[in-house]
Amino acid sequence: MKSYIQLMVVSILLIGCSKAEFLNEKPKDSLIIPTTLKHFQGLLDRDAYLNGTDGQGVTPQLGESGADNFYLLDADFNANLRPQMQNYYTWAVQPYAGVEVLDWLYPYRAILATNTVLNHLDRISASQSELNYLRAQALFHRAHLFYQLAQVFAPPYRKGTANDDKSIPLRMTDDINEVLVKSTVAETYNRIVGDLKESVQYLRVDNDFPTRPSKQAGFALLSRVYLIMQDYTEAEKYADSCLAITDFLLDYNLINMALTEPLTGKNQSGIIKPEVIYWAGMLADPYQYYPTTFLSALIPDELYNSYTEGDLRKKLFFEKRPTGYRFRGTYNYFSTRSNYFSGLAVDEIFLNRAECRVRNGKVAAGLEDLNHLLEKRWEKGKYVPVENLSQEEALKVILEERRKELIFRGIRWSDLRRLNIEGANITLERTVNGKNFTLPPNDPRWTWPFPLEVTAK
Repeated sequence: MKSYIQLMVVSILLIGCSKAEFLNEKPKDSLIIPTTLKHFQGLLDRDAYLNGTDGQGVTPQLGESGADNFYLLDADFNANLRPQMQNYYTWAVQPYAGVEVLDWLYPYRAILATNTVLNHLDRISASQSELNYLRAQALFHRAHLFYQLAQVFAPPYRKGTANDDKSIPLRMTDDINEVLVKSTVAETYNRIVGDLKESVQYLRVDNDFPTRPSKQAGFALLSRVYLIMQDYTEAEKYADSCLAITDFLLDYNLINMALTEPLTGKNQSGIIKPEVIYWAGMLADPYQYYPTTFLSALIPDELYNSYTEGDLRKKLFFEKRPTGYRFRGTYNYFSTRSNYFSGLAVDEIFLNRAECRVRNGKVAAGLEDLNHLLEKRWEKGKYVPVENLSQEEALKVILEERRKELIFRGIRWSDLRRLNIEGANITLERTVNGKNFTLPPNDPRWTWPFPLEVTAK
């Protein structure tokens, strides 16, 4: 076992973890390497590393920085962003300028922890069911992190070129000296899907911790992954499996509108928890000051005005600033306001299924899913169900609502990439200090480069 992993495990033992009693014990030399069931479970329950509950996050924010959910005032761009973060905002060909790329580092650090579990389960004495459960959790976490990395550092999934397009390294060991080899896009998604399908066989249906994977989370992530792969039959199937476990949607009429952060569980005594399937946080390191920070990121008028009268999301998601509005509607009950929720929730899966049903020719069923969701988002008695639309019209409405419902979840960038592959022809535009910047459909800059220090064959 390499010294890095040893030190990482020691740090976990020293810091502690709320879900495993052994982590409150004084560390001993014999605990440098995990050797018991509790040790391995404690490693998987290290929420700060695997879920980003420490306020710094873990899932990449590069996609959100590049997407069209926000804009910056010139004054904030000039005064608050370092050159590298300015490059993120303007889609620079080579964006990196000396700042550590946590979008790469943190997910791969977490993957090393999952590989420690996967590669050393033979060290412990436990029942086969206990070993299967540990393995299933580790596989889910690794699949989730590979998926997140692929959304920014790998080209989008194209059925015709997936076997040729180069993708991220699929780290399978806990050796930090492992030689990095680029996979293909097809290999990346095959690994993600394969790990998830194995994990859902052994993950538990009931789960006390939103940061610990469940069977429902496995089905939800499979639905998301197949949607990105434009396999709408499989995406619909796994959305069905997910919602069959629970289809709870929070009625926004029950939310206290007067709160500064109305959708955080801390203020609502956990009222949002049942809608959250799996909690993860987007990167928000306060020392980085990303373009997406709530302190500066403003909502475009076109997006804000798309929430019409009677739509409670307009009040819940946004707050007025001296200039424009900023987002406050993240499902966050672990950390800071800028640490946006980027996990899995029931509302996303209803939208997945709605879109897939329509694409698969079941227009009425797709609109039924959409209406069921929106009835929980509008003031009581004001929502008018969407009915009797053509397939094209229904798909347009669902995609519009998808953008509005899933804002600042780290999903928009992936959606834009796949929609442009489907022919949506969406160009992003920004103006900074009087200069125009554009990102045309299928431009190479829709894939972020590896960090400069990373060498991969």
